[in-house]
Amino acid sequence: MATPNNLTPTNCSWWPISALESDAAKPAEAPDAREAASPAHWPRESLVLYHWTQSFSSQKVRLVIAEKGLVCEERDVSLPQSEHKEPWFMRLNLGEEVPVIIHRDNIISDYDQIIDYVERTFTGEHVVALMPEVGSPQHARVLQYRELLDALPMDAYTHGCILHPELTTDSMIPKYATAEIRRQKCELWLCGCAFTLADVLLGATLHRLKFLGLSKKYWEDGSRPNLQSFFERVQRRFAFRKVLGDIHTTLLSAVIPNAFRLVKRKPPSFFGASFLMGSLGGMGYFAYWYLKKKYI
Repeated sequence: MATPNNLTPTNCSWWPISALESDAAKPAEAPDAREAASPAHWPRESLVLYHWTQSFSSQKVRLVIAEKGLVCEERDVSLPQSEHKEPWFMRLNLGEEVPVIIHRDNIISDYDQIIDYVERTFTGEHVVALMPEVGSPQHARVLQYRELLDALPMDAYTHGCILHPELTTDSMIPKYATAEIRRQKCELWLCGCAFTLADVLLGATLHRLKFLGLSKKYWEDGSRPNLQSFFERVQRRFAFRKVLGDIHTTLLSAVIPNAFRLVKRKPPSFFGASFLMGSLGGMGYFAYWYLKKKYI
């Protein structure tokens, strides 16, 4: 059972060995000497992330891990298939939420604590620091952005754009971010020349707004060129391309893998499989052309 601070030691009798696909039966591999010398390249089995690709919190955690250049084994937990309610996952997190990270003897199941833990634990000369030095003006500004962006009701944005249109009509976030970017136009990123956690969070937020079709309303109409320029710079970063990919294929990446996993779990008949594959192909084709027409 998770402790109150959401850190749980893994040496417990209920540890879900089968769910974690223990590597005990796998032949040991000699670690690469170059990678072992760098704190950013821990052994693969020492850092495990349970996530869902379309979970906003999961995306932010994955971006932080990718920006820091850490080696992490990712294991997908499909929310549409209710895998977060399976007994093996509830042993990791009774809250039935992703992401959950396992490192050494710790299980961390809170989004904020995961980011703090990763930033605090993985440090060194070869590891990117996303938080400026404590006490510096940049550190205070990053904390301000983090508090502001984490307070956004992104679940309501994602799931309630139709039921709650008032949440999407006059958001102050693009306006505030634009004002900050304009005020610091001589600097590359939000809090100075260095890329920080604030840029990760704002970039992930803008990506989600674009995914929901709100980008044209907030910045792609030409009203906020500085914000658009910032988002374009963020999208060119390797970590963002690796984690979030092309915005036009985000929806397909959420639907297709889950469909195949469902078929694998409950195999249909031959004709049913043919119909399902044809339907998936048709939906993928029309979704591609719809997204292309809408965004390009």
